[in-house]
Amino acid sequence: MLFPVKRWVPFALALLVSMTGCVERWISIRSEPAGAEVFLDGEPAGITPVDIPYAWYGGRALLLVKPGYRSLRHHIVLSAPWWQIFPFDLITDVLLPIPLTDRTELVVALDPEPPKGEDLERVRARAEAFEREGAAPLQDQPR
Repeated sequence: MLFPVKRWVPFALALLVSMTGCVERWISIRSEPAGAEVFLDGEPAGITPVDIPYAWYGGRALLLVKPGYRSLRHHIVLSAPWWQIFPFDLITDVLLPIPLTDRTELVVALDPEPPKGEDLERVRARAEAFEREGAAPLQDQPR
């Protein structure tokens, strides 16, 4: 016998610990249009499209901000998949020797900001001037 069994036990334990699995958790946020600034729980998280790692499940506060578009506040709930619920999580987090990925995808459409009061007044004034000039509506124009 080359080595006594007692010397192999720490090596075997170190090998087992180094082979344990892990779970990566990601939130992928996309916006239409792209380029919105993302805040998750009040902290800056990047510009869309963005992938954000997270460690715990539950409710999170999401805020997207883009100039020219309405800011969007949304409460999202990150639910654990079945393999992250006790007792399965003991296997996936500790014993399984391959990494698993839990990815939540969010696609958000941002609404354009309505015209400001000054812009609306200018549009209204142009429409009234056009009406005063006596131009016929488009549907009454000869073809």
